[in-house]
Amino acid sequence: MTGFLLDTNVVSEVVRELPNPGVTRFLTDNGDLWISTIAIHELEFGLQLLAKGRRQSALREGISRFVDTYTDRILPICHESAKWAAILRVQAKRSGRVLDLADALVAGVAIANNLTLATRNLRHFDNLAMSAISPWKNA
Repeated sequence: MTGFLLDTNVVSEVVRELPNPGVTRFLTDNGDLWISTIAIHELEFGLQLLAKGRRQSALREGISRFVDTYTDRILPICHESAKWAAILRVQAKRSGRVLDLADALVAGVAIANNLTLATRNLRHFDNLAMSAISPWKNA
């Protein structure tokens, strides 16, 4: 696996006014980067929850610019990713943990496209049949 699927928290970080330098470096150092339609949904959901104002406008503009640069690298949920999401949720449940639907779908998209998930929430994906890394590590 050489490519990375960016979790929502990675995109949220890089559109901040002062993003984590390690996360910024991760994006600069890795060319094969993708985002999912699930991340776009979660970003839009977060924006809709914010009160209208300068902060919401600035974030909306940053997210729009970021997503526009990934227009050709946005991955949807497909049959294979949905199947993997179900497998991962069962694995988590059998180990006494809960993997929420959005996390499972993002992970399923990563697996179906042979990508490593780049996320801040490594613990959500511990001991599951997938590859995940944190751009925040060694920042």
